[in-house]
Amino acid sequence: MNGNDYFDPRLTPSVSRLKPYYRFKEALKMKHNQKTRKAMAFIISIVMIVSLMAVSSVTAFAAGTQASSSAYSITDATSFVFSDSGITVSEGAYSGYKIDGTSLTIKDSGTYVVSGSCSNGSIVVKKNVTGVTLVLNGLTLSASATAPITCNKGSEVSIVAAAGTVNDLADDKYNNDDIYTDETLYPDIENAVIKCKDGSNVTICGTGTINITSNGKNGIKGGYDLYEEDEDGNATSTLLSTSSLTIKEVTLNITANVNDGLKSDKELNILSGNITVSAVDDGIKCDYVLNIGTEGAEGPTVNVKKSKEGIEAATLNVYSGNITVNATDDGVNAANSDLTNYSFSYNQYGGYVYVNVTNGDGIDSNGTINLIGGTLEVYTPSQGDGDPLDAERGTYFKGATVLAVGHLGMVQGYSAATPYVTFGSAGGMGGFGGMGGNASNLVTAGNAIQVTDASGNVLYSAKAVRSASYILFASSELTTGSSYTLKNGSAAAATSTAGTTSTGGMGGQMPGNMGGSQKMMPGGGGNQRQMPGSRGSVPTPPGKNGGMNQTPDMSGNDRGVPNGQGNPPALPDGETPPEAPENGDGTFQPQMPGNGERQERADNGGETSNAQPEFRTESGAAEQPEESPNWFMSVIYAVINFFRSLFGI
Repeated sequence: MNGNDYFDPRLTPSVSRLKPYYRFKEALKMKHNQKTRKAMAFIISIVMIVSLMAVSSVTAFAAGTQASSSAYSITDATSFVFSDSGITVSEGAYSGYKIDGTSLTIKDSGTYVVSGSCSNGSIVVKKNVTGVTLVLNGLTLSASATAPITCNKGSEVSIVAAAGTVNDLADDKYNNDDIYTDETLYPDIENAVIKCKDGSNVTICGTGTINITSNGKNGIKGGYDLYEEDEDGNATSTLLSTSSLTIKEVTLNITANVNDGLKSDKELNILSGNITVSAVDDGIKCDYVLNIGTEGAEGPTVNVKKSKEGIEAATLNVYSGNITVNATDDGVNAANSDLTNYSFSYNQYGGYVYVNVTNGDGIDSNGTINLIGGTLEVYTPSQGDGDPLDAERGTYFKGATVLAVGHLGMVQGYSAATPYVTFGSAGGMGGFGGMGGNASNLVTAGNAIQVTDASGNVLYSAKAVRSASYILFASSELTTGSSYTLKNGSAAAATSTAGTTSTGGMGGQMPGNMGGSQKMMPGGGGNQRQMPGSRGSVPTPPGKNGGMNQTPDMSGNDRGVPNGQGNPPALPDGETPPEAPENGDGTFQPQMPGNGERQERADNGGETSNAQPEFRTESGAAEQPEESPNWFMSVIYAVINFFRSLFGI
């Protein structure tokens, strides 16, 4: 099966049809000797297939747990103590390392414990080295014109903050090749305090604390997928390794004094832990898919204390957790200016998300906003062009509790499977906006905001961050056709009637499907069809997960060509949204093809190559690898088909 196939028993002959006793007996009678030889070949093939299945299963399990597990043992670990004068070592079972002054290079798999204090040192995991566990056991490490920790291309590393320890990592202003461009003077610039290069799979975990101070460019930087290069150093269409950056359990404090706090070029998973970010530019950013939390789990506590734009990703999925975003521009963005024909989406399945912006939009999507579960509370300015919920292809309510407070800068398109109500000027939205009260002063800064039903029961209560003329409230507790009251403090400010009527607005379309089947990432693509109550047309659900196929441009740029990503997929009425796309161990591993070119500093002393795109035009939703039961069934049915052709049944 490929990534867009799915198993449908209605399209597959039942096993009972394939093995009737009399057909089997009759087949054996015909050309007995020849069939016997074929049967022996068949039995041998089965034995080989089963053996390969067993080996593959064990290998896949080992590979999957290595990158994501925070369990480790230091019984046989090799330990290093940093100081300004050098590095001392206590030998363990792992000798794959090299020491050069205050620089430590890891050349082979193993568990390595690092501690001590050094004002100018570094740790580098070599290219394609996997199975590395790097335990930070009370380490204070700063680096000049490079990263304190670098995980090179194709590496697989778990960076563990040991229990009860505080670890401090920092760089200086020279670790920024946008400014310090002379590679002779600055050959090892990495543009981040922790740099994870293309094709690397890095997990930052443990129950200790890591404090990151970025004075060069970014706090933590994850890479893109790794592709084979031609003789000219250009990326080809041959994928060598996918890339992911995962954070779990750890207490992670990031201060980015120049650029982004936490950034990944491909996939970023924040599954658990306590993450605090203060950044000059974006707080948390991912060029493609960002997953926060896991379904049914408590999830992480994420606090973007300071940022220009708080959290940004082309596809942003919130499954659980407690997320706070403070931003001077858009609070949460589903966007990437380097992608075209991509089904951008903000998808909330659970958790609590609080957004406070002083300018711009609260939730801003270049595609859709899909509010399926959890609670979302948004505050935007009382004037200007920012909106609490701004989606080019519409906002969809189905089960989430939403309080959006600000003003309506432009007409918005809403669709709903569960009721919502609006108070204040709806900007000609054509819906069921509020009636009564002064539209410019519905709620006052510092006052309590309450939404009550006709009996006076409080359905939601919050504190107004600033005065606002427009309030939207969505909840499964609302009843279509019933009247609700907005209170500003103790005084009634407006009344409105709840409903699920789709409105027009910018796009005014039914937003994207959350994927075509359970445990899949939201996707795009699909065929056009008309939907009532929306402007224009919306696509039907894609196949399995709305993934995209990648066609390299053989001119040398290898820029991806999107397939079926021009429109978001539909979420038909009554359809259940998908569960969080988890692997067995609770992690996410979306696999999205993509390629392009970008000047990326090589591992060998600063040579340059065109291995990674800075500006990419490819697109696509996250494509999940097949789960083992589906893969197993595909093998079984392949064997059955072989059996049928062998015996003519």
